[in-house]
Amino acid sequence: MKTLLLLVALIGPLGFQQAVLTLTGASCVEELSEDEMQRYQSLAAHPVDLNHAGRGRLLATGLLTPFQVASLLDYRLQTGAILSWNELALVDGFPAPFVAALQEFAVLGVQDAVPGRREDRRFGLELQLRGAVRADGQAAGGLKAEANLGERAQAFVSIRNTLSEPSLGAPTLSAAYYGKRALGQLIVGHFNARFGQGLLQWSGFQLSGFGTLGAFRKNGTGFSPTGSHGATLLGVATDWHFGTWEVSAAYSLAGNQPIVNVTKTWRTATAGLTATREGASLEARFARPDWSFFAETAVRYDGNVSALAGAFYLPAYGHRIGVMGRWYGRQDKRYSGAAAGYEGPAFGVTADAGWRTDTGESQFKALLRWHPEYTWRRIRFLPEMRLQGRLRPKDELPLRVETRAVLGAEWGPWLLAGRFDAVWCRGFAWNWYAEGGWKREKVALYVRGGLFRVDAWDDRIYVYERDAPGAFTVPARYGRGWNGSLYGAWQLSRHHSLWLRLETVQYPWNKKEKEGRTEVRLSYRYRL
Repeated sequence: MKTLLLLVALIGPLGFQQAVLTLTGASCVEELSEDEMQRYQSLAAHPVDLNHAGRGRLLATGLLTPFQVASLLDYRLQTGAILSWNELALVDGFPAPFVAALQEFAVLGVQDAVPGRREDRRFGLELQLRGAVRADGQAAGGLKAEANLGERAQAFVSIRNTLSEPSLGAPTLSAAYYGKRALGQLIVGHFNARFGQGLLQWSGFQLSGFGTLGAFRKNGTGFSPTGSHGATLLGVATDWHFGTWEVSAAYSLAGNQPIVNVTKTWRTATAGLTATREGASLEARFARPDWSFFAETAVRYDGNVSALAGAFYLPAYGHRIGVMGRWYGRQDKRYSGAAAGYEGPAFGVTADAGWRTDTGESQFKALLRWHPEYTWRRIRFLPEMRLQGRLRPKDELPLRVETRAVLGAEWGPWLLAGRFDAVWCRGFAWNWYAEGGWKREKVALYVRGGLFRVDAWDDRIYVYERDAPGAFTVPARYGRGWNGSLYGAWQLSRHHSLWLRLETVQYPWNKKEKEGRTEVRLSYRYRL
């Protein structure tokens, strides 16, 4: 059976950017935060071995749910190492689109997957230095280090300042040990805690809306170490596994916060109870081959109650329908309401209606996205069309409509792409750019140039710009002007890599005089 699977390669990787969107549920890169993107960049640089990692290590990646981890470990115990991505797609809880995205952040180590072979605990180290300088003399820099002992231990150290915050921030320090038996993991230092659907406990990045079906449901993955500069929890966290039961406990010195979770996993369902100093929550999930259900209810000690529930249905391969409803506590500033949507191989649509629980103000949002893919004579075409609208009847600016048209083409190592954004809100605003690139295994070079006209801050347009790993650039286009950038990446040797980014933004046609900026960024990475 496995020999036959190795001969077929039906499931291919999506590419880093699309894989991140698939796993996060974001509809575009601009919706993500710097810390979340850096987390995925770190995972891509140090992919987890799905055949050797223990339960604690698998959960700590944040890639897999407790149900998926339990299903994977059970499959490994029954049949041995997974030999191909197609075989992984046969495991319960691992649909083909998810497996395609997972390939960017995981490996299937089968070379030493032999019973009795000693576990690999080789020491690995990655050190990254980066700096940025503007023409006016402003400067910023940072250092980030990540070390590991195979799949058994990890440590993170990071410190930086930014051009907008020149003072050096406090360092982030985190270390984790992953067990193989009862002890799942032990974390000392900064950590993340993500449980359930985030109604009670969810540290770090959260999507602000429900633009795609992937955003309807969160995958709470418990505790994990972090090198994020925005980490808010600092203390000790640990997981323990007793058969199908998992007990997690932590204490954060920041905020004097205790966190406890107990989770039970069955073959097709999971249930978890979480408690903190603010309240308690109960989460449940059920999964079948063609449908799944998720729900969480949280009760805070001040009397506020929140609840969320939803379901997905797969009528055919590559097609998915989802619905979800939510109610937040009276003091919460988020929008209670309901959302529904459909996603197919090249088309998706979602609609969301709700009201702010604290003020009662209503909101209606919708997103249509068309993203087919064509190949003609070895040229790969990647067009995309987006139409997004938001209506808040009681706002000063009740209606905001955004459109985006993208046309990209790839031919061997060459890339040519163009994008046009338009926004109708306070006025009419637009942004356009064209980009050309050339990429090989060890060298990449991209050149981009564009024009923009955005007269009101309410009409600003965010545009993702290529940057080095560990950096995330999404500037807001505002004013009337032009911009240009040059991005280069070089892998000098097995140990040394270098990234260079040059950018200038000028405002010659602005209504009011506005000073432009020119910036140089340089990053260096040493990998042992």
